[in-house]
Amino acid sequence: MQPSKVGRLLASDAGLQPVITKAREINALSKLCFDFLPPGLARLIRAVNLRDRQLILLAASPAAAAKLKLLAEPLRTYVLEQGAEVNSVSVRVQPGAAPAVGVPDPQPARLSRGALDALQALYRRLPDSPARAALKTLLDHDVKR
Repeated sequence: MQPSKVGRLLASDAGLQPVITKAREINALSKLCFDFLPPGLARLIRAVNLRDRQLILLAASPAAAAKLKLLAEPLRTYVLEQGAEVNSVSVRVQPGAAPAVGVPDPQPARLSRGALDALQALYRRLPDSPARAALKTLLDHDVKR
């Protein structure tokens, strides 16, 4: 079936309307979360439910969940200001949770030419040490990109 036929078929089934409405509502909330959160964090979370006016989010890691919990109240306020009826935000960890659909992957950070030159000069000045070895790893990694 073509997507347009599937969409028409789903829309024509009255029994599926509550499910379609809920999916659209969660999708809209996901977009609001993505718009509010920093891009690096937004790609690690996904809105999965709205139950009793509680927005339930899944985080891909405990670190992402911790950051999200710090932003839960400002996120709730933002979502309310956008017209969604959300009283609270609940964060759960689901390692490996797929990022939200349509969320772009962040571009890897690159050192500027000046920073790279300064780090190379520092590397040449340092005596043999774990710090020098770590700096070499960083420099080798940046050059490979």
